[in-house]
Amino acid sequence: MQQRFSSQFLGMNSIVIYRGNAGYLIDPGVFPSEIERIDRFLQRQKIDNITLLLTHTHGDHISGWYFFRHFPAFGHESIAQKSKTVRENDVKYLQSMWRKRGIENTDYLIFPDNLQFVADGEVLAIPPFSFVIYQVPGHSIDMSVIIIPEQHLMFSGDMLIDVPAPFVLHSVKKYRESLKRIAALVKQYDVRYLVPGHREPAHSRQEIVKRIEKEQSYLQELVGKGIRLAEKGLDRDGLKHALYETFPQYARLHSHQVNVQTLLRELNE
Repeated sequence: MQQRFSSQFLGMNSIVIYRGNAGYLIDPGVFPSEIERIDRFLQRQKIDNITLLLTHTHGDHISGWYFFRHFPAFGHESIAQKSKTVRENDVKYLQSMWRKRGIENTDYLIFPDNLQFVADGEVLAIPPFSFVIYQVPGHSIDMSVIIIPEQHLMFSGDMLIDVPAPFVLHSVKKYRESLKRIAALVKQYDVRYLVPGHREPAHSRQEIVKRIEKEQSYLQELVGKGIRLAEKGLDRDGLKHALYETFPQYARLHSHQVNVQTLLRELNE
């Protein structure tokens, strides 16, 4: 059985997958009232054998960790690659989100310090099922998908969200490679239900494939036009302006603006 909780912060999804008194809690909540709602559900269902799973460690996805820190927590081994500065920035972002909601007591919000790191593709059999984690960098260096093979479920973190444009903070090149990897994993594990980190799930293999193809098409066009414009000798500001004009339907989207900045950084490298 499963229960999805949607946050007031960009519709972030927290998921409980459970059977009997055992369950997985994935990306556990953002704001205190939302975390308390999850906790009440766990108590009501008498789920006390809990395993926390994190798709990645951006602030909105680790917020609830502190409240459930007495349970074992797992994340992909790539999390260990994040520098102290990046980890501190993740927490600062989280604290900022809370303060914008009028929650001033943020001192205890810290980066998860009890994480057990899982190797890429390693299957862990922990009740109520088993799970496997694969790194899919691009949105962040530690972005991962979590698959529960017995349930044909995939949790894709901040990828394959049903929005006009993906959100690529770390690397456009790696994000495109990760989309190919996810497509292969969907086939390998016969994934039929996908829950992204935000907004609505995909309820069929066909819908999942459409989301993959949509993001691939957008990034292919962005990269292609970025390379062609760069070959014309435009400077960084000229490239940025041209890419905004080339995609008028996305120009006002924060995600597209970030994607352009990420692409320009990689083109300069």
